[in-house]
Amino acid sequence: MKKSHLLLIITLLFSVCGNLKAQTSSQFLDQLKFEDFVNLIKNPYQEAAQKCGLSFLYKYETDAGVEGDADGSSTYYGWGIEKGKKQEYGYELKCTSDHACYFYYQEDTSRQAAMCFKDKEDADRFFEKALEYGLVILGNSYHIADKKLPNGTVKVDSFGNYNIITEMIKPEKDDGFHQGFYVVRFYYFS
Repeated sequence: MKKSHLLLIITLLFSVCGNLKAQTSSQFLDQLKFEDFVNLIKNPYQEAAQKCGLSFLYKYETDAGVEGDADGSSTYYGWGIEKGKKQEYGYELKCTSDHACYFYYQEDTSRQAAMCFKDKEDADRFFEKALEYGLVILGNSYHIADKKLPNGTVKVDSFGNYNIITEMIKPEKDDGFHQGFYVVRFYYFS
C-alpha cells in the first residue's frame, strides 16, 4: 500500500513539474498578439512594448564618431531577462528564464530591429504567429505590411498593393552581436 502511494506522489510531482515548465515556456508567447507586436515595430516605445508584455531594459545612445559616424541609439525591452553590468557598448543581458527574449531597436542612418529568443522553439513559434497574422512574401523574403492582411500570408510578384513597413528574416542562431539567441531581424523600408 505504501509503495502505491509513493508511486502516485512521484507521478503527481512529475506531472506538476511538467505543467509548470510548459506554462513558463508559453507564458510570453501565449499572451502576445502579433498585431501588438506590429504596433511596436511601428512605434518602438515603452507603451507599445508593455502592451506586448515586454519591460524596458535600457537605452544606449552613441555620439557621432571622428570617422563621420552618425548619432544613434539602441533601445532594449525584454521578458525573462535583466540588465546586467555595464559593457563597452550598452549592458550585459542576464536571462532569468530559459525562455527569455528581448526586442532590440536601433536607429542611426537607418533603422533596424530584432526579436531575440533564448529558446529556438520560441523563435519558431513567434515566426508562426507572424505567418498566421499575415506576411507578404516576395520571392524568398518576408515582409510586414502596415495593416493586417484580411486573408493571412500572401505570395506576390510586387508590393504594388501593400504598404510595407519592414522585411522580416526567419529565425537564425546568432553567434555575434546577439550571441546565443535565436534572432528574428527586421529591416525597415524608408
